[in-house]
Amino acid sequence: MPGAHRWGRYVALALMGLTLALAQVWIRLQVVAVGYALSNTRQLVLALEGEKQALEVQWRALTAPARLAELAAQRLKLGAPRPEQVVRVP
Repeated sequence: MPGAHRWGRYVALALMGLTLALAQVWIRLQVVAVGYALSNTRQLVLALEGEKQALEVQWRALTAPARLAELAAQRLKLGAPRPEQVVRVP
């Protein structure tokens, strides 16, 4: 049965080719999925960097020495220390 043996080889080669083609399609799909994930991650990074910048500006505004001095004077009735309240450490 040499013909049946040859037919089996063709079937095996066809199955191997089909397996390789399916593997290539699967790999391409994975590449596309990773590309989308990377794009989404880049957008998230840009959004978070913008939010970080806004928060840093807000932090600088809230901790500005002039603002803190004004709040201390208004809310806590604090002012500059009198000379006798200043302790100098040698």
